[in-house]
Amino acid sequence: MSRLRSIGITAVAAMVGFIPAKTLLAADLLEPVKIVMSAAGWKDKDAPKVEASGYFDDRLLATIYSASFVDIYRLAEKKDALQDSSGYMLGYDVVIGGQDSCELKDVRIEARPARDGVTPVNVYFDAVSCFGHAPDLSRPQTVFHVVEEDGRYVIDNLWNDSDREGALESSVKAQFAAMIKAYLDFRLTGSWPKD
Repeated sequence: MSRLRSIGITAVAAMVGFIPAKTLLAADLLEPVKIVMSAAGWKDKDAPKVEASGYFDDRLLATIYSASFVDIYRLAEKKDALQDSSGYMLGYDVVIGGQDSCELKDVRIEARPARDGVTPVNVYFDAVSCFGHAPDLSRPQTVFHVVEEDGRYVIDNLWNDSDREGALESSVKAQFAAMIKAYLDFRLTGSWPKD
C-alpha cells in the first residue's frame, strides 16, 4: 500500500513540475494577466518567466483562463482546423491589438474595483514607439476581466486597443464566438453572413 502511495505522490510531483507553481494556483489577482503580458513579450524585472508557445497554449488554457473562455476558444480552434489551420484565427494579435508591434515597454498593470464578481484589470504599455508613434499611456491598451473560479483567479475576457472595453460584442471572447457562429451559418446555408 505504501509503495502505491509513494508512486502516486511521485506522479503528482512530476505533473506539477510541468506547470509553473505560480500558474497552478494563481492566488494573486494580477498573476494571470502578468503571465499573458509576459507571453506577449513583456521582459521587465517584474515579468514572470513563462514557457508558452502563445497566449493560448494548452498549459495556459488549463491554468489561467475561465472554463467558458476555454470552451469558446477550443470551438474557434476547431473551426480554424476545419477551415485553414492558420492558427492566427482573428488575423491580429488579440492582446497587443495589432498585427505588428514593437518590444513592449513601460508596462503597467492595475486592477480596478471588482463589480459583480468581475475585476477589470487595465494594462498600459508602449508597443508603437519603434514605429515613430507616441503611445497614449493615459488609457489602457488592453483590459482583462478576471474572475475567481475553483479557488483561483482566471481571465474570463479581454478587450484590446482597437475595441476598448465596453460592449460584450467587442471583446475577444465574443469575436471568437462570432467567428464560430459565422462558420456554422456558412456550413448550414452555404453562404457567408452579410456584414
